[in-house]
Amino acid sequence: MKRALLLIPALLTGLAAAPSGAASPSQDLAVARTFAPPGSLDDGHLAIASALTRLDAQGEIASDDPLPGQRYPWRIPRSSADRPDERSGRLLHFVYLVPAGAPDDQFDEKGILEDSARSMNAWMRQQTPKQWRLDTFTFEWDDPETIEEDPISINAVDFTFIRSTKSDDQLDSVSEVEAELIALGFNQSNKRYLSYVAANAGGVCGDAWWTLSPQAGAFDGKYSDVYLYSSSGCRARDFAPNATQPFFTETIAMQEMIHNDGAVPMSAPHNCLVSLLAYGHVCTGPLNVTPNLDPESTDVMFPYVGLPLNQKFLDQDRLDYYGHPFPTRDLEQGLYLENA
Repeated sequence: MKRALLLIPALLTGLAAAPSGAASPSQDLAVARTFAPPGSLDDGHLAIASALTRLDAQGEIASDDPLPGQRYPWRIPRSSADRPDERSGRLLHFVYLVPAGAPDDQFDEKGILEDSARSMNAWMRQQTPKQWRLDTFTFEWDDPETIEEDPISINAVDFTFIRSTKSDDQLDSVSEVEAELIALGFNQSNKRYLSYVAANAGGVCGDAWWTLSPQAGAFDGKYSDVYLYSSSGCRARDFAPNATQPFFTETIAMQEMIHNDGAVPMSAPHNCLVSLLAYGHVCTGPLNVTPNLDPESTDVMFPYVGLPLNQKFLDQDRLDYYGHPFPTRDLEQGLYLENA
């Protein structure tokens, strides 16, 4: 009950301010969340409360869902450290974080997370002339069919694997994940961190630090997360089937990364200022009642997952957070984006 009482303000506003003493670098940051659609949880009429209090979760992370298999002829080498950077400047670094007792599904080694990251950039290039500045590395692979020839150089997204000593319920919020990463040294000034966490946050599919500051050019968020074992309505393990077609996992990941850039600013015309759920998202109607009828439901910054990323759009009307005409922060100037 104590946990539920502490989260009541988040139920009303859709965000929670950085707590005093948290690892967050700025007290102007708040938590923005992506939710499972109402009715997708076991108790539909309490969907929002369940999302925020884990009433349907209880820390369980077991699943009978079939796991995706190996994607490439090679296994991507696993590293517990951030590999040396292949290029300078700001980079988006990825983490596969497995709590104590949680299954290690080897999503990093199988290429599942590789395709997840690459497919999000493919989607960005379809929506804009931009893409994320991915942290990558190169390794050598001997093709067994051409063993007498030189090894092939493979360029891959740099995922760090972390097997934590903390339990699932100690790693189900962005502040907890951030503290764990900082304790392990993942706090470089030129990097942001997107973590795929093998934890269950109930109806919260992902979360991220989102800045309250409206000024253009101020990009403060540094950590964002996807919770792979949250409510089935999140579809958080419905990964991209390849490197060009993002799916449900990527809807969550993309929204959280964009939150780090301060989207959606509170001054945006379609910001959910009157919604029960979410500042930092776009909406036009009563989300907790009829999310499928809201015209903004196809936007990647709609607070419910709802659709796979390949059926979502990035600020289609260019009024809210990308290429908009207002003098507030705009994803187009995001420091972790580059021209494609």
